[in-house]
Amino acid sequence: MLADIALPTGAVIATVIRDGQPTVPAPEMRLRPGDELLVVSHAATEQEIHAAFQ
Repeated sequence: MLADIALPTGAVIATVIRDGQPTVPAPEMRLRPGDELLVVSHAATEQEIHAAFQ
């Protein structure tokens, strides 16, 4: 679930693009292979965000 992903402070998943359609995600949403994320951050580094999905 998205709620289980430990993003760095100041980072938020703003949109999940699934099958070409953007969706405002809910915390209980589960990611599927092929999903694309738009992560917005003012303080986190790109490396920290990538590490959250490893």
